[in-house]
Amino acid sequence: MMANIMKIACCLVCVFGIALAAPATVKLPKGFVQCKKSDPKLNECIKNALKNAVPHLIKGVPSLGIYPIDPLRITQLGIDQGTGPVSIKLNFRDLDISNIGTVKINEIFADLDNNNMTFDVNFEKPITLDGNYDIKGKVIILPITGDGVSKISLDNLRAKINLYLKPVVRNGNTYMDIKDLKLTFTTTKLHLKLENLFKGDKALGNNMNVFLNENWKDILAELQTNFENALAAALSGVAQQFFSRVPYNQVFIE
Repeated sequence: MMANIMKIACCLVCVFGIALAAPATVKLPKGFVQCKKSDPKLNECIKNALKNAVPHLIKGVPSLGIYPIDPLRITQLGIDQGTGPVSIKLNFRDLDISNIGTVKINEIFADLDNNNMTFDVNFEKPITLDGNYDIKGKVIILPITGDGVSKISLDNLRAKINLYLKPVVRNGNTYMDIKDLKLTFTTTKLHLKLENLFKGDKALGNNMNVFLNENWKDILAELQTNFENALAAALSGVAQQFFSRVPYNQVFIE
């Protein structure tokens, strides 16, 4: 389920930010590209900059507050779905999201006058999430409880990210804060494996895992908005690390 989160996208916001520019006092790795605000092909410039930046971003750039992102560690993520066919409290801890580095930028639209950007991306390998979970509630007609190790993956994940920025002045420099970040996604298959369901009852646990995977579309339909919101919040925090350090006039040059 939560795999959708893939934030994915997770890396993307980070990716686009650093690709565009960096503080004058920081030496960027070879291959990074800046884009001019006045460039009539600005969207194409940003797309190419991202393509060049991804390999560097995977390794991390600590001087810009960007650390290795594949895998990307999310310390905690919670889903509280109180009503409907899927009514659960689901918490993930120490999630490692892998294959973010396989992101492919399909389309970018930058509206700098209104301080927002839109990204359409997909991932060439399944996005996987490995970590710990606890769950309690009801899935369609069946009760579910468990606390243990989880493994989730999403095939052919495609995401749309809308990023809204807000200029702020600090110490005489203009920076961009994350005003809002919205994320939506599609996937062709969701795979779930939750260990130690029903206090370790293997028969019940195996049957529930089969049930979850056979009915993944129905389950995802109920939980997707919660997943997208939770992932967008995590991704927003990652992006803010970059924007808090780099003045706007170093991100987009005149």
